[in-house]
Amino acid sequence: MPTIRDVAKLANVSVATVSRVLNGTAKVSDAARKAVLDAQQSLGFYLNANAKALAQKDSETVGVLVSDLSDPYFGVMVKACEEVAHRKDKILMVAQGFHEEEREIRAINNLISHQCSGLIIHALAISDEQLAGYMRNFRYMVLINRILPGFEERCVNINNFEGMKTAASYLISQGHHKIAYVSSSHRILDADERFKGYVSALEESGYSFDPKLLLKEPPSLEGGAAAAEKLLALRDRFTGVCCYNDAMAAGIMAKFTEAGIKIPEEKSIIGFDNLYMSSCLTPPLTTVTNPVFTMGQSAIQLSLSLYSGKNDFTLPVFATDLIKRKSVRHI
Repeated sequence: MPTIRDVAKLANVSVATVSRVLNGTAKVSDAARKAVLDAQQSLGFYLNANAKALAQKDSETVGVLVSDLSDPYFGVMVKACEEVAHRKDKILMVAQGFHEEEREIRAINNLISHQCSGLIIHALAISDEQLAGYMRNFRYMVLINRILPGFEERCVNINNFEGMKTAASYLISQGHHKIAYVSSSHRILDADERFKGYVSALEESGYSFDPKLLLKEPPSLEGGAAAAEKLLALRDRFTGVCCYNDAMAAGIMAKFTEAGIKIPEEKSIIGFDNLYMSSCLTPPLTTVTNPVFTMGQSAIQLSLSLYSGKNDFTLPVFATDLIKRKSVRHI
């Protein structure tokens, strides 16, 4: 069984440095941090126990890592996991990574140290290499909103490219070809895939992408409002807006309404996720479904099944669909 001293020796650093990196208690150099993490993955070492020991001891706790609980999307995800955990007499332990690699690694290590009997991980900042190390050592770890090559059977995800392509194509079918795109400022895969879907819809319809109509802000109400301020200066350049998610769309709608812009009479807006609030906006938001509740339930069921060794749960297909409401008009 590897020890923290083995990690320190392989990484050529002190035991204290290894502890700082794995606990996230103090800043260390990038080189030292990388050396420690590489050694950790190579040896399969985790604080308090190694993978084999953890797998042999049952626990009432299921670990869930999300990005930011202030985002309604993750609230839905956690609620879905909690419902399944309750039925299985498990307790949920929730951590946040905030789209930061160091915080995601620290959170994962912390969940592992609590000997969780299930691990549902939403981590988009950590590298494929680092994540693959965890996946190899913890065969009940399930990823959500990410596809990791070699571990596809434990990845719960939707086709973000096709989902946003559907959204943009609908705007185009309603006569819009000057379409702004408001994306997440976080460097994450689903943001890239959704943007590519938007561009693909434009190109397939014979329209070109205008770089001036691409805005990036945090994927929140506040981020949407900030994007709206910039869009107001470009109001003559576009007729429709595709938004990375419903929260950003809601922020844009509020700011546009405040500025006297009528939706959809003057500007059409479409979101993504179909969160509960989207049907309650004025006007109700046209959006694309993201079955996050079903995905959350499926992720925890799969993780618990793998942990028990039964492997008796098969992931369903998660489809996106266009929900037509009142925020888009034909021009």
